Amino acid sequence: MERAAFCGNQQRRLTQPKWKTTVFLTHQKIKKFLLKLVQKNGKLIQYKELGEKKGILMKIGIVGAGAIGLFYAYQLSLNFPVTLYVKREEQLLELQQKGIKLYGNEQFTGEQTVRVKQLHLNDKLEEEVIILAVKQYALKDLMTALKNCRSDQTVLFLQNGMGHLKLLNLISTQRILLGVVEHGVRKIDDTSVQWTGKGKTKIAEYEAGNSHSPFLEAWNRSLSASFPLEICLSYEKMLKEKLVVNAIINPFTSIYRVKNGELLSNPFFYQAMEALYEELSFLIPKESKEDMWSNIVSICRNTAGNWSSMQRDIEYGRETEVEAILGYILFLAREQGEKTPLTEFIYTIVKGLEVKSIESFKDAKR
Repeated sequence: MERAAFCGNQQRRLTQPKWKTTVFLTHQKIKKFLLKLVQKNGKLIQYKELGEKKGILMKIGIVGAGAIGLFYAYQLSLNFPVTLYVKREEQLLELQQKGIKLYGNEQFTGEQTVRVKQLHLNDKLEEEVIILAVKQYALKDLMTALKNCRSDQTVLFLQNGMGHLKLLNLISTQRILLGVVEHGVRKIDDTSVQWTGKGKTKIAEYEAGNSHSPFLEAWNRSLSASFPLEICLSYEKMLKEKLVVNAIINPFTSIYRVKNGELLSNPFFYQAMEALYEELSFLIPKESKEDMWSNIVSICRNTAGNWSSMQRDIEYGRETEVEAILGYILFLAREQGEKTPLTEFIYTIVKGLEVKSIESFKDAKR
């Protein structure tokens, strides 16, 4: 059975939890029936399949129903009871009627039904695992709910950038996970999402030394073959690597209004990428510099037909995550006494495009 990968050469042993009660399942249809039962009544069911190790169906709450939220709700609902928290009533009704549809690059892949709730400001998040699939800037509106989390809950952050790190000490739960999404995903409409590039999810513990995570063990055991998981020992290294990738790809695709692949095919765009990467080299260990650049090029190549999330935000008059990405890099540069004129210039251009786009959409609605 495939196990989760690990960042670097070190590995952390994943011990198996000891559960008191198990329900033996002799057929896949029985397992699916039990999963639907859990989704319906919200109870926690423990099970053991013949020939498999012990596992548990724990309740998952996913906050945010954009591309990432819909995608993770679909994938995780294949093995967990999932509640998807949405902001708009229109999307709530659509999802309740139609479920979540997943498409590959060329064809329909499948459909999953999950529990859907509209999230209000003072609502409590009761699930054992809470996954935050909202933009970085939207986290401030969730702080009341996050501050009220129980100490036994797990909270997983899936934001771009690193600006959310300063919020983590305000959350009372003892287990915080930080994640990086390397899948290519595009939202088609309020109930449908397209999986444009298969990658993996990287996850690291915020507090080193925590015991094993039952959630990650269950994910690894049941879903890792189709929905890969990589466990990293250093959240800072993991997030910085993704920060640099986002800082190179997202702003340039937004400024040039191109898909990821054109950053490689156009020699002048490629030269601009190289110049920015060189300026950001203070964030990258010298021994990792060549591998990191190869990773950026590989991501552009593997997602050549994709629009970046920042480009889509500007295209549709939404706030971008440039503050959490380039803004955070500028903060780090000031702390370390580094000069980053190109980064500042690009940050200013993206902010200007963002303001112009938002204003244009406001004017169009008047």
